[in-house]
Amino acid sequence: MDEIDKYIKKIVTKKIEEPPSFEKAIREALYSEKFYKRMRKRKIIKTISTACATIVLTSGVAVGGFIAYEKVWKEPKQYTYEELKNTIAQSEVPEEEKANLITEEEAKNKALEIVNNLGYENQEIAKIELNQNKEEYIEKTYYKIETQNNENQNLNIRINAETGELESLEDNNLLANKSNTDEISKDKAIEIANSIYEDIGVDTNEYELNYCREEEVIYNGEIKEVWSTKINKKYAGIVNPYEGLIIDFISNSNKIEISSINNNQDEEYENNPEVITKDEAIEIARNKEKGFTSNEIIEITVEKGIRKMNKYIYNLENNIIETNTEENSNDNSSIYSNTVKARKVWIVSIYHKENKMDNVEEYLKSKDKAYFIDATTGEIIGGIKIEFK
Repeated sequence: MDEIDKYIKKIVTKKIEEPPSFEKAIREALYSEKFYKRMRKRKIIKTISTACATIVLTSGVAVGGFIAYEKVWKEPKQYTYEELKNTIAQSEVPEEEKANLITEEEAKNKALEIVNNLGYENQEIAKIELNQNKEEYIEKTYYKIETQNNENQNLNIRINAETGELESLEDNNLLANKSNTDEISKDKAIEIANSIYEDIGVDTNEYELNYCREEEVIYNGEIKEVWSTKINKKYAGIVNPYEGLIIDFISNSNKIEISSINNNQDEEYENNPEVITKDEAIEIARNKEKGFTSNEIIEITVEKGIRKMNKYIYNLENNIIETNTEENSNDNSSIYSNTVKARKVWIVSIYHKENKMDNVEEYLKSKDKAYFIDATTGEIIGGIKIEFK
């Protein structure tokens, strides 16, 4: 047995989890030009691809370009409210971890660079501290910085201690000191927002504007008019709803003043590869839906998206009915937590012909719903109830 034979035997006998699209992936790998030229002389390329597909079908082995993808769905863990609170803690950063972080001096320089680019004048560092928030699935380490100038204008700034990126900026005094604002158009507000994004180093071509609106904010009993805008990061044209920047600002006597900037990256996006096809995703969702209800399916739509795992489908499978009554909102109530990582998915929406159901469980399972089908593994990692079409 030569090295190629040993390699093939090792691949097809591994006990690994199963996403679909295996035969296509195997054939694409085997028929790559370099590999095919080596194998053609031996006249066994057809035998190998057939054998691989047969072993995959009968043993549960799945190969995507000779890469095995582990299952990603994690069954939600059950907590009481008090237990969940205790999974979140702020702590000091261990010395051995500080070597991988930007220094305090670098964080100060970054903060001052940002405030200068935004037009704040004479700001100096008044306070800086390194904080670390640990949660069940994610750890955040950041510098908390306070600046002030000789006019007692205070800014609270958070700088990511690993990347040096701005996480947030707040002007504590702006709304307290401003009573009148200029009237500007939505197009002008978008233009201003894009300029601010560029000032803090954001490439707006990689984002999509999802929100721009003038909002009324009540501050110390007074109504303030504030423009709020939000952009979200795109990956290969797919908008990530969990990664974006929100900027609130006012125009006062033709001068733009920022109330707050928030860089929202609460959900880590894994940018997982697309292995599952659109048709496979539809079939996975359709089969699951048939297990829930016999109601006639009248329409199925599908689109690519980025979503995090949730327990909607899990609850339906396990007949878990959640309510929002006072009874289950105390510290002893059961709360389910799942991973916060976001994945590339197929969003498969299924619509039914309306029928009357005899009980609550049947009613909930028969509702129109969208499935989140993991684009790599084919697992159902969550979904939502569709309220309106």
